[in-house]
Amino acid sequence: MKSLYQPNEAQQFRTELAAWGADVADRVYTSRLLGREPALVLHGGGNTSVKSRGREVDGKPVDVLWIKGSGWDLGSIQPRGFSQCRLEPLRSYCTLPALTDEAMVAALRSQMLDPGGPTPSVEALLHAHLPGKFVDHTHANAVLALVDQPDGDRRARELWGDRALYLSYVPPGFVLAQRVAELNVSETSPPLLILEKHGIFSWGQSAEESYARMIQAVSEAESYLERERRRPLVQVPGADPRASRERRLELEPALRGAIARRPGGARFVLDWRDGPEVLAFLAAPASREVVGRGCITPDHSIRTKPFPAWLGDVAPDVPLAAEELRARVEAGLAGFADSYASYFESNARRHPQPLQRLDLLPRVVAIPGLGIAGLGRNISQASIAADLYEHAISVMARAESIGSYRPVSLSELFDVEYWSLEQAKLGARSSEAALAGQIAVVTGAASGIGLATSAQFLALGAHVLLVDREPEALGRARAELERKHGRAVQSYQADLTDAAAARAALEQAALSFGGLDIVVSNAGSAPSGALHDGSGAERLEQSLEVNLLSHQYVAQAAASIFLRQGIGGCLCFNASKSAFNPGPMFGPYAVAKSALVALMKQYAIDLAPYGVRSNAVNADRVRTGLFSPELIESRAKARGLTSDAYFTANLLGRETLAEDVAQAFAYLATAKATTGAVIPVDGGNAAAFPR
Repeated sequence: MKSLYQPNEAQQFRTELAAWGADVADRVYTSRLLGREPALVLHGGGNTSVKSRGREVDGKPVDVLWIKGSGWDLGSIQPRGFSQCRLEPLRSYCTLPALTDEAMVAALRSQMLDPGGPTPSVEALLHAHLPGKFVDHTHANAVLALVDQPDGDRRARELWGDRALYLSYVPPGFVLAQRVAELNVSETSPPLLILEKHGIFSWGQSAEESYARMIQAVSEAESYLERERRRPLVQVPGADPRASRERRLELEPALRGAIARRPGGARFVLDWRDGPEVLAFLAAPASREVVGRGCITPDHSIRTKPFPAWLGDVAPDVPLAAEELRARVEAGLAGFADSYASYFESNARRHPQPLQRLDLLPRVVAIPGLGIAGLGRNISQASIAADLYEHAISVMARAESIGSYRPVSLSELFDVEYWSLEQAKLGARSSEAALAGQIAVVTGAASGIGLATSAQFLALGAHVLLVDREPEALGRARAELERKHGRAVQSYQADLTDAAAARAALEQAALSFGGLDIVVSNAGSAPSGALHDGSGAERLEQSLEVNLLSHQYVAQAAASIFLRQGIGGCLCFNASKSAFNPGPMFGPYAVAKSALVALMKQYAIDLAPYGVRSNAVNADRVRTGLFSPELIESRAKARGLTSDAYFTANLLGRETLAEDVAQAFAYLATAKATTGAVIPVDGGNAAAFPR
């Protein structure tokens, strides 16, 4: 592993964070270096600290421990991500005969100089006791592959000898701090601590020194794994990308639907990983038994559960009808539920207090021949699970190549998974947003009503695929929404008048997020003209292609995914008040929009038995890219109005905004008992009232 430390970068941090002092600036810099390397820490894992000076409320100086706050990620940590705790009381706590987890957290918080800061890491007492000014702790892949062995202690001593201290596995928290205190660590002790089946600590008098020692130790572990390899890492030929894509399009919606239908089920988002190392590991004959042994380090269990669901015999080269695929998926999920229930029951009885079992849904699914999927109520949770397990596979494969992967026992893993302080890392469970876990496609999403609807859905917790035919506008819209919503926004450029392109766009939603729940078919144009002359008839043909047939192509492709999922769905069409109240010289538009309302009604009838709802919004006179200045002028003239008066000529005397239409679509997306409906969003037009 290569050191990333650059003196000029360190100095830059000292300059930018001068108000916090050099110690904190150095601590932030090397913490980020550790967090930048996924083979060291992932998603809030690991912790760092620095012993420095602070001031009490009365201004008196005091020795303090700056320790990473719970919930902060090393890769992006800022000074406010560290808690400041009085150092000497923390050191004294290590000598107590006993301390409950809750009492330890209360004691840590009682010593914070800033009560409003983040809760100190549960390893704060250990950091306080270690002699180095700067202390680093990681769950390095290479170290875990070495210590997750039946003889991990022997191997560690063989590699590092008297250059490190060693500790057999101890659960994190107060007991671990006690055991480290019993080692009588001092300034003359080796500056490394190897924790069996857990990770590694390094320390030094400078941030650079502690970081360098960590990188050197991990590099030595990597060299050891290469040197001691007794069995080659499995190599498999790459799967046919086309066959894998087709099987994923069949499998992911079926998997997502089956999870939602299970007792206590929910609509999850999926994040897929199918790199060569993942596929090679899953192809090994013993891999199913290996993953059943548990997590590579105990704290992963709260993100991934102790083991994945295993879906065998659904690889791309296995011909399967839809019903057989669904049956195999459901059998795999049932097997996971049975295993997890047994795991809980056999371990919960050891606890003096009753424990509430977590849900029986997996957070990782392993599919030989295809890859792994991380699952979560949002793409962030799914991505964390997938990241952790992708790295777990790397550790398992390397551990097996030098010996036998043997992490902590499932009973020890259970104690961490159901440890109150680990559960607290998941955060407070507040009520979910209205569209949490939902996956939506919005067409014509680059501007106007489509962009406003996409923003509204994202604000309600949905994951949205933006579809538009204009690549530059689509890129701008995605960038705008990504700044706030990150990976919950994806995009796909397509001309939806092409049936194959429409199908590919809807399939992209399934590949991006795992399935589909809502479609807002919004893309359209606004041609005008008289139907009785040649140009009007030509424009009618063009309008039917854009304003009717493209919606059919989108709806047909969506229905295919809805039916594979088997958990219903929602079709929303952007029609127009012109469907009920056509205007003069606007026939090409009005006729196609009238047909679109009929299309919506037909889908409502045909798909109702499958739980799919179909509705439309009839908007009118919304300032969007559809209305060029010339079109606005001509439509206003046809109504005998000025251009400005045209937009407020309704019963409420209020201009209708794109956001008003977006709210109507949001309502329809959540209206579980509504189908076949048309909602006017036009400020009130008696001639266009639905009837």
